[in-house]
Amino acid sequence: MSISKKRYPNAIAKGLIVGLSLLLTVCLIPAIIDLSINQTVFKSDFYAGVLRRTNFYEQVPTVIADTVMASGSSAMQGGLLAGLNQEQFIWMMTSMLPPGWIESQTNAAMDSVLAFLNFKTETLTITVDLQPIKDYLTSPAGKQSLVNLLDNLPDCSDDQLTQIMIAMQSGQGGFALCRPPSSDLFNMDTMLDPVISSFSASLPAVILLPPDNEQGKIQQIIKSPVFLIYQKVRQFLVFFPWMCLVLALMIILLSLRSLRWMSTALGVPLVLASLGAAVPGVWLFLTGGQGLNGVPSANGAVSIQGFEGLLVGVIQEGFKTAGQGLLVWCVGALAIGLVLISIRLVTQNDTPK
Repeated sequence: MSISKKRYPNAIAKGLIVGLSLLLTVCLIPAIIDLSINQTVFKSDFYAGVLRRTNFYEQVPTVIADTVMASGSSAMQGGLLAGLNQEQFIWMMTSMLPPGWIESQTNAAMDSVLAFLNFKTETLTITVDLQPIKDYLTSPAGKQSLVNLLDNLPDCSDDQLTQIMIAMQSGQGGFALCRPPSSDLFNMDTMLDPVISSFSASLPAVILLPPDNEQGKIQQIIKSPVFLIYQKVRQFLVFFPWMCLVLALMIILLSLRSLRWMSTALGVPLVLASLGAAVPGVWLFLTGGQGLNGVPSANGAVSIQGFEGLLVGVIQEGFKTAGQGLLVWCVGALAIGLVLISIRLVTQNDTPK
């Protein structure tokens, strides 16, 4: 009498494995996206390379200079910067900023923005510390920057020389910068002291963005439908990697005695999910997220004078890099899935002896 061997898994186990495999496929797509963006878009280190590639640090002095000139600052009206054109003022801003100041302030600003986006703070406040600039102005290197600037300015007129002499006697600023004649009468250190004092006094120690009169716009963003949807999606995405781990563990337990079923039930979801998650990755990489850049402004986002165009380029490069990172994760998941499927193909006997 021949006794037929009991095959494994049975029909019920097969049905459960197939159902869990389908659920795993669905959950893997948002899980891959969540793991990818948490390592790129929502980490401050990610933006260091993006800012360098977009020449952000080099362009900031130009934007600051344009903003100051357009705002009608007291330093530009009747004062030491009144005689400077835009190019000269930009050169002055570039030479007078302490080394590493732009990078440190940008990193601090990114930390504030990401803390807001990651729900670690309830509001967004960016603090720009100008005290290092005020300190730099009084240092030998800061004075040398002004000397270099004066050497590249037009010669002083008679009226300007008179104003300089009055300012030197009173110890105050209030005259437009120009190139003085080379003489003992116009000692450079004595001349620069009132200039530095006047310019330093015109700078606040700290700038808070957005200003107090625009704080309401942050609340508009927080209460906007787009931000509320973003908040719910971020909170929901966190659960998908854990759901995938639970589903994979259940599949492993149900197919523990069948390597073919196990490798198939795990490999096929990885392949399908990697292809599905690659779709937004390809779109971001090829388009730089065009169409998403207008979402903040359309929902009442804070506008920082002069920075809109610069930030658009940074955002597009960030989306492009994030898409590239997502594609890397998809390729990794695809490779693991293909390895598991190949194990199934080479496995000849899945019936335990």
